[in-house]
Amino acid sequence: MPRDAVTAGSNRARSTQAPAEPSASAPGPAVPADARDWDWEELYRRLGSGLIAMGRRRFDLSREDAEEALQRAATAIVFAAPSVRSPEAYLTSVFLRECLGAWRRRQEVQRRELPMPDGFQKADDACERIEVVCRFRSAFALLSPYCRSVMRSCLLEGKSRVAGSDAPVSEGAIYKRYRKCLRTLADALG
Repeated sequence: MPRDAVTAGSNRARSTQAPAEPSASAPGPAVPADARDWDWEELYRRLGSGLIAMGRRRFDLSREDAEEALQRAATAIVFAAPSVRSPEAYLTSVFLRECLGAWRRRQEVQRRELPMPDGFQKADDACERIEVVCRFRSAFALLSPYCRSVMRSCLLEGKSRVAGSDAPVSEGAIYKRYRKCLRTLADALG
């Protein structure tokens, strides 16, 4: 039997035994008694990217879902801070539990939803487009006739602001008027 396998087997046997009480002379990182004293940035720097990668790999989560699970785990550690002895272990276990929950929710959605047959097209967003056009038309109607003509020539016909104005005015005046018309239109659109 290879030596590494013997060592791994003996390590597993040791890990099943009850842990020994930590001695005062045992080396290791000191865990602050209060959560406010923990170095949260260091904890995230050390564990964050590895946990996200593990959530993506083990639970097939998207990056956004894994980051959301890590955020929920970090929130849980803040709430449970007085009773947490090892922030690394607690963060990891809560993160894995959150990933498992996200995976189960996704599986439940996939189980309940029927796959879309090949002959069907995706839903058309014509209704939303019609609402946008109606809002724009009602906002455009609030502009003065001069503003409407300048905006129509600039936005729809592609002319410059000076060429879009029929009035014999300076370029600076047209620019100011054009900006005022844009602000009015933006305010009307909300």
